Amino acid sequence: MRTKDQLYIGWIDGGQVEGAWSADISTICLGRTSRVAGLLRVGGHLLSRQRNELVSSFLDNTSAPWLLMVDSDHRFPVASFDRLVDAAHEVSAPVISGLCFAAYPARPGDLYPTPVPAIYRDAPNGQYRAFNDYPRDRLVKIDAAGTGCLLMHRSALEKVRDMRPEGMSPRWCFFIDGPVGDDWYSEDLSFMRRLEAAGVPIHAHTGAIMPHLKSYTLTDAHHARHMEELAHERAV
Repeated sequence: MRTKDQLYIGWIDGGQVEGAWSADISTICLGRTSRVAGLLRVGGHLLSRQRNELVSSFLDNTSAPWLLMVDSDHRFPVASFDRLVDAAHEVSAPVISGLCFAAYPARPGDLYPTPVPAIYRDAPNGQYRAFNDYPRDRLVKIDAAGTGCLLMHRSALEKVRDMRPEGMSPRWCFFIDGPVGDDWYSEDLSFMRRLEAAGVPIHAHTGAIMPHLKSYTLTDAHHARHMEELAHERAV
């Protein structure tokens, strides 16, 4: 990203956000005043509608070249912000994802969900596969990412809008969840397909780590597993 370029930080929420995330955003805004032009927030409870409204508001009501869209249930260290900004480029890297992790349902016998990086590459079956063996702390080419943290240049979003299907409103053309053949595409992955169709390259910076704030229920099974692990450590 050029030194003079500024960005808007935008997010959606249903009326509440994580306090730790709010503190991170405040720290970035106070410490990177030359970069942050302003904030955009869209409330509500329908993800696809909120995300479309956020992007449309950025394009129609601001003049900044970059939108940093972040989900409000992540941590956002300043170091991750800096890595994204430093790696971004209007032409060669107009869309960059931070490294966020999804929680897949636990497999039989597992007590915790499986952490999976929300960055993806194309799979032979035409779907996406998680990029599990990503290199550390590098800018890498990917085929798709979740929307936990996306730094996007205005021109990339304008290309998607210009290439929208005939009859589709420019306000609602970015994030659309629904059936694709025998599969169901979430709003984030359908947006990735639209970027691909518009010829926009997609990257991730694996050093821009965005810890995902999750909750889970502790039971006696968790405690029993912990005691088994302690006993094994003592026996070694």
